[in-house]
Amino acid sequence: MSDEQNARGKAIRDAGFGKAGLAKWDALNKVSPTHARAIHEYVFGTLWDRPLLDLKFRELITIVAVATMNVQSEVQAHVRGALNRGATKEEITEIILHLAPYIGFPKTNHAFASAQKVFDEWEEKSKDEWKPL
Repeated sequence: MSDEQNARGKAIRDAGFGKAGLAKWDALNKVSPTHARAIHEYVFGTLWDRPLLDLKFRELITIVAVATMNVQSEVQAHVRGALNRGATKEEITEIILHLAPYIGFPKTNHAFASAQKVFDEWEEKSKDEWKPL
């Protein structure tokens, strides 16, 4: 992996998660710089940087994946990322609704609660903390 991929990965990450996302990455970097760098370089700097799928679509796919795993902090992070990349609340809600028969109602209940938390705070937080860097 390269410093260029690491820098590109951080730029892609920052465009989705804003200042609020930096705290998560700083904490991860403190525990394991190797792991944090791997995420920047490979996940964001390589996979998310591929041209065939746009970043909004990648965020929506990731919402599906993390909702399936029932990882609510990641659902919230990627709902913010999707909104920052142009997704609408209605699109995000429809995607979670579509998951219900496939991943189960309890998991979609949790995903809806996480998405609603972001929706409720979006206007207030998006001005400073959640907007792309």
